[in-house]
Amino acid sequence: MVSIRDVARKAGVSHQTVSNAINSPNIVSAATRAKIQAAIEELGYKPNASARRLRSGRSDVVAVGIAAGKHRAPSPIFDEFLHLLAAEANVDGKQIMLYPRIDEASEIQHIESLMEQSDVDAIVLNELEVADGRPRWLIEHHQPFVLFGRPWNIPEEEAARIPWVDVDGYSAIKEMTHRLIRAGRRHIGYIGWNTGTGTALNRYAGWHDALVEAGLVVSQSAERERYGESPLSSWAIGTIEAMRAGEEAAAELYARHPELDAIVCPSDNLAVGALSSISHIVKHAVIDGNPNVAMLSRPVWVTGFDDSALAKAFSFPSIRQPLDVVARELLRMTRDVLDGKPVTDDEQWHKLLQPELVWRNSPYEEN
Repeated sequence: MVSIRDVARKAGVSHQTVSNAINSPNIVSAATRAKIQAAIEELGYKPNASARRLRSGRSDVVAVGIAAGKHRAPSPIFDEFLHLLAAEANVDGKQIMLYPRIDEASEIQHIESLMEQSDVDAIVLNELEVADGRPRWLIEHHQPFVLFGRPWNIPEEEAARIPWVDVDGYSAIKEMTHRLIRAGRRHIGYIGWNTGTGTALNRYAGWHDALVEAGLVVSQSAERERYGESPLSSWAIGTIEAMRAGEEAAAELYARHPELDAIVCPSDNLAVGALSSISHIVKHAVIDGNPNVAMLSRPVWVTGFDDSALAKAFSFPSIRQPLDVVARELLRMTRDVLDGKPVTDDEQWHKLLQPELVWRNSPYEEN
């Protein structure tokens, strides 16, 4: 194992100078630092992590909450995000700690326990509710944190002090809905989440506003909105994040509106469930001689979000999130917060990233 004395001999300086260059570089000349850095790179020296933590008073651990409990749904995209975050943290010499999150109160209690034991340097919060109390609690208790998502319904002055990275789901869902409209679809339903998170409401709004802009909804007032002759609310169903939930919601949408010709979903899980349900309906309509079978010659087009392996396997349009950039930006902000940089309203602390619409042509698309 290469030691600090090996580096000192290679650079032609004392081992104390090497130590100073690593821990207090401002007291070492630029020329000397350059010689030491060259020796470190040539020898592959890695400073002792335990000693570094003892000197800095940091644990080099970043904690991330993961959904637990009976309503937890498998999330391939969140798993991918965690892998990317762990890889990015490793580059920084940090580790990722996962802890279970069931509800806001239990999560705050868990974080408080971690703080008392000095087990973490920073927290990565995710899945923010519209009236989420966690950011304010962390600020009041001086616990460094960053958000994967945006702070919803928080006063502007307070929100400016919160570092966050998010993906623009609103614009992506809106673009996807417009793409379906350009493909000739006019009766487009929506299967979303009933969780009350800002992300859930944001993605629903993308679908809604695209219909309004396309003139498919007469928006005189919230009470008088119509999509064709039916209340707009009857074209959208909120449910939990699960394939089975997507199946049930799609069946309900089709029962309400046999003219349904597309469904927008905010996740690939829900989209796969919807596809399965529609396929089942079509099959039995043919077998049973359903009078709507002629309409089914142009099946319902389903779209998802995340462009996971499911979207590729079932070949439906989806939306790809730049998760590698999300992980990199979150860790950058974590470094800056831990280094004592003040969080301001500057855009370096608030990143809204643009996802990519991945269009896959339906085999039933008309030429």
